[in-house]
Amino acid sequence: MRSADGTGGATVRRLLVVGGPGSGKTTLARSLAAALGLPHHDLDRVAYSPPAGGPDAPFGKWARVPDDQRRERAACLAATDGWVADGLYAGWTAPLRDAADVILWLDLPARITAWRVLKRAIEHRRHGGRDWDLRSVRRVTQGALSYRRRPEGTADKLRERDGANSSRTLAAFLQPVNDRVLRCHNSGAVRRAVRKITLRQP
Repeated sequence: MRSADGTGGATVRRLLVVGGPGSGKTTLARSLAAALGLPHHDLDRVAYSPPAGGPDAPFGKWARVPDDQRRERAACLAATDGWVADGLYAGWTAPLRDAADVILWLDLPARITAWRVLKRAIEHRRHGGRDWDLRSVRRVTQGALSYRRRPEGTADKLRERDGANSSRTLAAFLQPVNDRVLRCHNSGAVRRAVRKITLRQP
């Protein structure tokens, strides 16, 4: 596993951004997708399907997609020409892990990620969003605080529930591709990694 300074020199066409709740992965992935001229894919929208009300329904009402279908969707996405994808999922995202030119892991302290979850919920509600009710805020904040303390999730546990994802689970999952992983423990490391990734473009 490399530091944020050791990205090599090849052009990035497939970028996987991973991290726990509140790590900023979706915001960063969208920004990088725009900078790289690539489509962005939020893996929450791969892992869950909207209810009859459509994609504008609160995310808490979306249905969990079975693991085999998730893996099939991931494989289809991985086979496309270029993409930036983000999520906290291990296991079924193996096709994306294996196809990625670079995997950017935002492994930030819990105090930062929990605060970001609260801030995001407040901003979301202020602008009329419906995703963040009190129950959702409590659940995601607790997830951010416990993400780095949870034990490594087994393959069976990952198929059963997304709460089995954790920092330890992700470390084990990324072990086979450590040479392509940039693990960032603070904001400075994230900025350095972003500069390296975007400067690699032709």
